[in-house]
Order: sequence, then C-alpha cells, then structure tokens
Amino acid sequence: MWPDHILNLIEPHLFGDAVAVRDQDGQLTYAELADLSARTAAALVDAGVTEGEPVLLHTRLSRWAIVGMLGALRAGACYVPVDAAFPASRQRQYADAAGARVVLTEPGLSPVRPELAAIDLTSPPTRRAARPGRLAYTCFTSGSTGTPKPVTISAAALAYSTAARLRYYRDPVGGFLLCSSISFDSSVAGIYWTLACGGTILIPSVRPGDLVALGRTARAYRPTHLLLVPSLYAVALRGGLADDLRSLRTVVVAGEACPPSLVGDHFAQLPGTRMFNEYGPTECTVWCTVHECIPEDAGERSVPIGHPIPGTRVALADGVLHVHGPGLAEPDTVPRTTLDGHAFYRTGDLVTHRADGALLYHGRGDDQLKLGGMRIERAEVEHALTGAPGIAYAAVGVADGRLVGYVVATHLGGEVDRRAVRRHLLDALPAAALPLRLIILDELPQLPNGKIDHADLDRRAAQLVCRDAPGWVGRSHVDGQQGRAPRPA
Repeated sequence: MWPDHILNLIEPHLFGDAVAVRDQDGQLTYAELADLSARTAAALVDAGVTEGEPVLLHTRLSRWAIVGMLGALRAGACYVPVDAAFPASRQRQYADAAGARVVLTEPGLSPVRPELAAIDLTSPPTRRAARPGRLAYTCFTSGSTGTPKPVTISAAALAYSTAARLRYYRDPVGGFLLCSSISFDSSVAGIYWTLACGGTILIPSVRPGDLVALGRTARAYRPTHLLLVPSLYAVALRGGLADDLRSLRTVVVAGEACPPSLVGDHFAQLPGTRMFNEYGPTECTVWCTVHECIPEDAGERSVPIGHPIPGTRVALADGVLHVHGPGLAEPDTVPRTTLDGHAFYRTGDLVTHRADGALLYHGRGDDQLKLGGMRIERAEVEHALTGAPGIAYAAVGVADGRLVGYVVATHLGGEVDRRAVRRHLLDALPAAALPLRLIILDELPQLPNGKIDHADLDRRAAQLVCRDAPGWVGRSHVDGQQGRAPRPA
C-alpha cells in the first residue's frame, strides 16, 4: 500500500529544532516550517479558498517557496508555482493560465497579477489551520514557447512518487542541494524527498544554474544528495566543482538524455558517489524509470533509463513508451490510452529494450528528422557527437532539414580535432545525418530549468544555414554573444 497524501510522509518530521530549509538569506527549522505553513493555510481558508482551488505561489527559489507549498497543501488548495526569477512575460503566461484568484508571495517582488488577493508568506496570521485536500500542484510543460499546458498532480500521486524514492534509494537524504526552479517539477523530487527524510533542503541561489553558489554551499554544509540536468552537471564537473561535491553520496541526473561521457567524468572525479539516471515526464510525477550508472556505461553508445520504479508498469507500443501507475497526473489534464485493459499514459518517447531488459531512450517520436531518405532522432546525433574525441557535451540545431552541431570542448576554451570528430560520426551515423557545420561554444544555451534550449539552437542554425557557407567552422559568436561556463569561487 502507498500513502494516500504527501503530508502523511512529512508531518512526522514537523517537530524539533532540526533545520528543514536553508537559503542564502536564512533558515527555518521543522518546527518553524510547521508553524508558518499552518498559519499560511489559515490565511488561505480565511480568503475563502476552497478545496482543490488553484492558488498562485509567486516566490523566488527560497525558503518561502517551501512555506507556501506546505501551506497550500495544508489548506487543501492546489498550488501553481511561478518562479519570480523567470522573465516577466513567462510569469504572466503561467499566472494567466492558472485561473487563480489568490496569490502567495514574499516581499520585494513585482506583483505578477496586481488584481489578485495577495498573502505575504513572511507574516501570516496567528491562527492555524489544517484541511488537507485531494490535489497538490499544477505545473506547465510548454517549454520555451507555445501555450502553457497545465499538468495537475494529486496529493496521492505525489505521496506515491516520494514513497517510491524512499523505497528505491538506500541512502536517506541528509542535505539536498536544490538547484531546480520551483516552476519545474524537478524541484519536487528534492523538496519532498528531503522533507520525508527529515533532512535539510539547501538552496544555493535564487538562480538554479548558479554553480558558483552551488560550490560555496556544498563546501559550507556538506550535502549528501544532488539532482541536476546532465548538461549542467557536465559544466559543474568541467568547472572544477568535484572537490566541493565529495560529501555527496548520491547524484541524480534527469530531464535530458545522459551522455556516456558524463558517466565517465563522474566516476573519474567522484568515484565514491553513486550516480543515477532518472527518466520521467511531468505527467508521471517527476520519475517513472531509473538506472544506477556504473563505470562501464561510459563505454556504451547510450546510458539506459533503466527499469520502472517500484509500483509502476511500462509498455511499448509502436516503439513508444507508455506508463501506468499511481504517479500519473489527473485524467482531465493527461489523457490515457488503454493497453491490455489498463490505462496508460503515452509519453511520445521512443525507447527500446536492451538485452538485460533495461530501457534505452532514443528521443522524441515527434522529434524525428528525415535525412537522406531515412529517419534519425536528434538525440541520436547528439549522443554520437558527445562521444566524439575532445567533446564534453553537444547539441544539435535543425534548420531546413539540415543539422548544425554545437559542441563544448573537453578543455574550456579549447579546440577539437574536426577530422577525428568526422571519422567518429561516420562510424556511428549514416552520412546523411552528419551536421553541416560544427560550432564550438564555451557553454550550451539553457532554459530556466537548466535543460538545453533547442529552440535557441534552431534559431542559430537557421542563421547559419541561410548564409549557406560550407564546412565546419570555429568558435561561434552567433547573435554577438559567446557563452561562458561558470567557474567556482
């Protein structure tokens, strides 16, 4: 049996003086977090918020975000996180789509919707309330463009997802480095996993990708767990942060395909830290499969996304992964497909089974490219590029059916042997799938959640393809800018 509400996993820890959350400006003990969240719940009830009603949570990545989340849960509301560090247009986009009439916020922020009734998380009323409801939160999956698509997660699905972590991972969380925006569901993993262990959420910065602050926080507080997207973790290791991260017992990468070279870098620099590759759409409450990485994965063509987490089933239909289990989002926000008499969510991701049964990810079904009469996934080209000599990380931009490879050299500011890269690609890919150009960057462009911004790369590729100059060229200054990898303090 799985717990039926996330608060059932957290409330046993809401006592005493252990630190629950620490950011760059202060900290809250579990007792203080319990008090403030109960008072926030009372403020929501006093504002007339009904069970299941959406409530905006407009904060930075801070301890006040955690107060707001628990306050909304204890009031039975469904919180909609809007990160105050996002561009103003993105904040308004999420706020407009939420349909809320009340907003939880912290001082010093510009109102995202001034007409909403605002509740200051730093000074809630003295009265306390507890009225748990069925829903937990709503996140959006629109990426960098397009109309936001809301995905609503129940409190039971969140409880299951968190309980599955407690069952799968051997090491309890002592200190978790939270480096994910509150508007993206990757933050959910670290927040509730930590609170369910009675550990400390460590927030290095209001900016999720601030690796300098990450290193500083790691040196000061010796965290045990970290979750990052693979591209950001690669930059952290290349930037010399491994020495700061030696207290880690567990590193999780998720949100992007994990290149084999990253596994090699991890075990070369942090051999005593376990590494896991998680997979899971927002619609599956953060994760649904996982693979514990081993050094031998560095020599494979791709790193598996592993096997289903406890309590989840997967199926393949026409090569597309389908997921069934208690972690699925609400049916009115995520449609189901019936397979073998059960309701599955069709992820749209192409996967295959390895000989040992582990799942291998091959990209999006809707991200296939037809090149030279054959279909190739963008992710397959990116994997091949990342495995080439002298390349630490890579991504591909697409324009008019042609590819441009964007790569980060193994040595910061260095070059790569283009002939060696081309030979490697010809061994791994059909000739039609080779990029038209190879551009070296100091850093790949990222979305606010740390994922690679493929839309930006596609725009850059369109500019280059329009110039129609042949060959592989050197370091890029597209748009008059050149990325810089963060360096540790």
